[in-house]
Amino acid sequence: MAHDRARVDTAVPRELGIHSAIPTPSGDDSLPEYVERDFDFQLRTALSAYLPKRGNFVVMVGGSSTGKTRSLYEAVCDSVPEWWLVRPPDATSLLEAKDAPPSQTVFWLDELQQYLGAQPALTHECVWALVRHGNLVVGTLWPDQYAKWTDGHDDVHQLVKSASVVSVLDSLSPVEFADAQDKAAKDSRIRAALSARGVGLTQVLAGGPQLVRSWELPVNPYVKAMIAVAADAHRLGVQSALSEKLLADAMYGYLERHQRHESTEFYLAQALPHTTRPLYGDVSPLMPVDGGRAGTLGGYAIADYLAQHVRKERRAKHVPEKAWTTLLTHLERPEDLRRLADSATVRLRLCYAEVALTRLAQEFGDGKAAVELADLLVRQDRLDEAVRVLRHRLDNSPQDRMAGKKLSHVQDLWQRADEIRPPGGSRSQPIPAEVAEILADGGVCDDLRREADAGDVFAAERLVELLADRGYLDELRDRADHRDPQAAEALADLYAAWGEVDLLRERADRGDRPARLRLSKLHRQSNAGVETKYEISQLRAEVDDGQSEAALKLCTLLFDLRDYAGLRAEVDAGTSGAAQRLIALYTANRDPELIPLRAFGLDADGDVIYPSQRP
Repeated sequence: MAHDRARVDTAVPRELGIHSAIPTPSGDDSLPEYVERDFDFQLRTALSAYLPKRGNFVVMVGGSSTGKTRSLYEAVCDSVPEWWLVRPPDATSLLEAKDAPPSQTVFWLDELQQYLGAQPALTHECVWALVRHGNLVVGTLWPDQYAKWTDGHDDVHQLVKSASVVSVLDSLSPVEFADAQDKAAKDSRIRAALSARGVGLTQVLAGGPQLVRSWELPVNPYVKAMIAVAADAHRLGVQSALSEKLLADAMYGYLERHQRHESTEFYLAQALPHTTRPLYGDVSPLMPVDGGRAGTLGGYAIADYLAQHVRKERRAKHVPEKAWTTLLTHLERPEDLRRLADSATVRLRLCYAEVALTRLAQEFGDGKAAVELADLLVRQDRLDEAVRVLRHRLDNSPQDRMAGKKLSHVQDLWQRADEIRPPGGSRSQPIPAEVAEILADGGVCDDLRREADAGDVFAAERLVELLADRGYLDELRDRADHRDPQAAEALADLYAAWGEVDLLRERADRGDRPARLRLSKLHRQSNAGVETKYEISQLRAEVDDGQSEAALKLCTLLFDLRDYAGLRAEVDAGTSGAAQRLIALYTANRDPELIPLRAFGLDADGDVIYPSQRP
């Protein structure tokens, strides 16, 4: 990594990821005056706390264009100006450095998620080996990425949890604003930024409003379509640069019919000059990214600030079918395919998840993907295909215990499903309801029923939890009527959540104590009001900020409101848990689309796919 090394005090800010600022009237695009931030002392303390014995791992967490990279640059320059600074091109370079660590070196990891999600990924051992040798490892993350990389217990999640975190708010505090006003007397760019409405100072300085206008007031519809492709790819988890061919092919899905007859070369000619033209300094809606070697173009990446803006506007918009298929065809990095598979799954776009998982399993030898693909095929009653996938995996990796265990399980499910199919039934016909349930959850509920009926108290309790969570009202009622106290409690909770006063009263009149208690509570709370649209919008904003607990609250609230449309919107937005809550609502309401929805999911436009329509 020697060729990437330079002294901290000679580092070029633009090369460290600091956005170009709006220029002065004279055209000067140098860095504006630095506005002191409330967290500066905390940041400098984190950087120097253990020096000279060892360094530290420091991560700035904040939204796009909030000044986190600039503040980190200023703090590093003040703290260790004579140290070396290294910008590793990938996680592999860092992993190599841990075996012979330097000292008094700053490892600069702007956009830290690119190192965390790499193959191989950055490790806890690597970072702390560097830190123990007296180095600083510093990085930046968006709030949603920080939430993602701390919501787990494996090595990479533990690494992020171990960091010294400095939070960067989207807007200036009163003290920071006062300092900005003082600096504005000498810097016309800060004066201009302070006079803007609706956008923070740091965002204005980075050309944020102009980026938004390029989307909201595009020169032509092809510009809008190209930005939409890049923004949707970003919200689906794609981190690689997008090639011109990928952009052009996917744009078809965002254009009106009368605009599509032109060639993809025409699309590019109309859009690319405008989407890549710098608005201020080197900030443009789509930014060229190198292909790994000097003088090569790997593709284009959407500007962070614009990606965040469009993501909020399109959070529940359907990603067009053409965009899905183009991404699945053109992407070559397994990390991108993995994120795309996960995004498709949480959105119930199972047909696209299948393509991504198939490529991961076949082209990249991903054993986890092979097992996930088998699970997907099983739930669609494509048991013979699931077996073939697992046997192919075991032929190439005989020691894969996970695949071997899954193969045995699939064969068992196949036998159980065939035993309960109607006489003369075949897998070419619609999946019978009892078979569909066994295949959808791998026989979990069916096993619990058998154990509960055999007298296993713990199995009975777990079964009731699953029945309530999945909306199996008929079975809960049946068990409650047969004096199962847990079932009676769970059923009463569901009725209370839905405000089903008549059903609670009916059960209370029959002597059901849990129903009587919930009914009394509902009467006492009758004037407490209901959840409002404002509260739902607040939860949605928290979900978009990466607060995982807000996703659970939001999906539970929408389920309690029996809000099909609201849950559908969260499924389209990729909100964790929304798909499960939507399926539970279909189950509770005996919706005839339940079985195909659970097995085959939705198409790009949000319609339920039936077996005969499967791509």
